[in-house]
Amino acid sequence: MPARTLSKPSQKATAAALPSRLQSRAYAELRRLIASGEFPAGTFLSERQLAAQLEMSKTPVHVALERLESEGFVTISAQQGIVVRGLTVDDIVDHYELREAIESYAVGRVAGRLTEAQRASLEESLENQDAAIKRGDVAELIDLDARFHLLLATFHGNRQIIATMEQLRDKIHQVIVRVTSLNPQRLSESVEEHRGIAKAVLDGDSALAARLAVAHLDAGKRHILSPTRLRS
Repeated sequence: MPARTLSKPSQKATAAALPSRLQSRAYAELRRLIASGEFPAGTFLSERQLAAQLEMSKTPVHVALERLESEGFVTISAQQGIVVRGLTVDDIVDHYELREAIESYAVGRVAGRLTEAQRASLEESLENQDAAIKRGDVAELIDLDARFHLLLATFHGNRQIIATMEQLRDKIHQVIVRVTSLNPQRLSESVEEHRGIAKAVLDGDSALAARLAVAHLDAGKRHILSPTRLRS
């Protein structure tokens, strides 16, 4: 029997895949720029300027912006154009209520079920947070805080939970950076709360892990919603 040869992808198939890759790249980069604060809330965006910045045509940028609008990162209207969307008080409350439901479920499910590698990853996360506190590295602590929460979701393994957590993190990142700069002490308190959650997970106490996760997120919500910080 003659050997079977694999056909090369057609030029048409290759060309069709290119717009999809460009759309994904445009989406990822624009979401990063919004989450990082490089495009703060209230910023007016231009498809033409974004296309030039990303070195691509307007079409993938337009598709990416429509996706970002559906996820609540921007608003698009005939009157105002494209604007980076800020978070209202109701948005922040909704954000934390959803995280409380997701994260309390996730930590409750993984408590007492971690592999040795996962246990080591969790302990390393706490060590890194302690080291950042000693250095006084606020930016690193904010990043490590987000990674700690995502790590626990990753242990559960539900891809929808992980994707939702990533989207929620990006939406509120700017707010967290702003309010934390007014009270860096909250980060030290947060690390201690992380340690309590981690201990409950490692000890296999699912009910305690879930309660501590809710209490931790509630404390973060109250910190952000302080009238003094919201006005700043």
